[in-house]
Amino acid sequence: MWKRSLKARLLLFLALPVILALAIDSSLDLYSTYNEAEGIYDTELSHVASLMLALLHAEHQQETAQDLIADDKKQINPEIVGLTTFFLKDEQQYEEKVAFRIWKHGKLLFYSKRAANFGDERFNKGFSTQQINGRNWRFYVLPDAKTGYTLELAQRLKIRKLLVNDILTTIFSPLLMLLPIILLITWMGLRAGLKPLLALSEAVKRRSAKDLTPIPTERLLTEITPLVYSINGLLADLDYELEKERRFTDFAAHELRTPIAVLKTQAQTALVSTNDAERRMILEAQVQAANRATQLVDQLLALARLEQGDIPMEKLPLNDIVRSVVQEKRPLAAQEQIALRFEQQAPLAVRGNKELIAIILSNLIENAIKYTPAQGDVLVSLSAQDQTVLLAVSDTGHGIPEDKLPYVTEHFYRVPGQRQPGAGLGLAIAKRAAELIDAKLALQNKSAGGGLEVLVQFPAIFS
Repeated sequence: MWKRSLKARLLLFLALPVILALAIDSSLDLYSTYNEAEGIYDTELSHVASLMLALLHAEHQQETAQDLIADDKKQINPEIVGLTTFFLKDEQQYEEKVAFRIWKHGKLLFYSKRAANFGDERFNKGFSTQQINGRNWRFYVLPDAKTGYTLELAQRLKIRKLLVNDILTTIFSPLLMLLPIILLITWMGLRAGLKPLLALSEAVKRRSAKDLTPIPTERLLTEITPLVYSINGLLADLDYELEKERRFTDFAAHELRTPIAVLKTQAQTALVSTNDAERRMILEAQVQAANRATQLVDQLLALARLEQGDIPMEKLPLNDIVRSVVQEKRPLAAQEQIALRFEQQAPLAVRGNKELIAIILSNLIENAIKYTPAQGDVLVSLSAQDQTVLLAVSDTGHGIPEDKLPYVTEHFYRVPGQRQPGAGLGLAIAKRAAELIDAKLALQNKSAGGGLEVLVQFPAIFS
């Protein structure tokens, strides 16, 4: 749930810093509060001890020759005993956690109830922490050299911990109680803040598969705007591709309808004809129509395969591939009385796909042979220029009008007035195949001798 819910993830990312900050603040407060309580209680211990010793000193000056009797509480001024609970007034839970002893010249004169188990051990002057019977006590020992009195005032450390706990409980209990409320309010705020995103999701969900119009971009939140623009870009690309597929299907159906209609008409004529010579002519015409239909289907299939993507690339010996395709097209050139030649420099290698390079070259050679008059020339050449490999196919035909050059590589485009049979797919297939292997295809009319030259530039030479 947490990984799939945006609200849950946002709540987690918002809550964690709050909880972490609260934990760190609690630790710091605990440390500082405990240290401060230590200082306060130590100061009060020293103050009370000083006051008690001052009273003992005053009492010593008023003493008669009679000595004080040890362990006789009545002979110790009650005001002195009462000082031990001065700073613990009305704190009943702490009263029994304070103890004191009074010594004079090394003799124990008086001790409180809680000091009964302290034994005869004497403690050093000043503050110290002692463990007695498994309990920790904070001692303050204050001697008086003039009177010979030594006052030991002790306090259980548990008092300080209880006080710190009470303080922290008072401080953090409201915060802990408020934490669920804060998380609930944050959750509600996240739900309200994500409503535009949910509305966008619903708007996309309600669309039909045929509705590729852009999503309205008015009054969009800043954070959602890039997402909507990306979706609109995707919708535009899909609309373009689907429209291209529709055009492709319409053109393909139209181009296939012509040879099929010719075959049907010729077959109907052959059925009623009684002349063998006429029937033979009709059959030969049917073979030519079937060949044109076959070529068109092959081109359509080749174009469909090119659109599938995921083309494997590898280092290839370009000279060998070109030589093989040229050799394959020589019978076609000889049939049309065209001289097909191949010129090459040193062996060249490129990174590409063997099948696609063969498709490019086959379509370019066939196109050159088709539009070159009898006794003409078609030249295929390979050269290296500026760290690139250049494959050129040139002919001695009539060329293409300059204003039509940008359009002849589009699907099913044919130059107006063209009498040669064809579907207008050869150059489109070659261009698309070149794009898939990161090559560039360009057309230009030859300045000398007429004709068209098609250049395929591969990005780099690989030795």
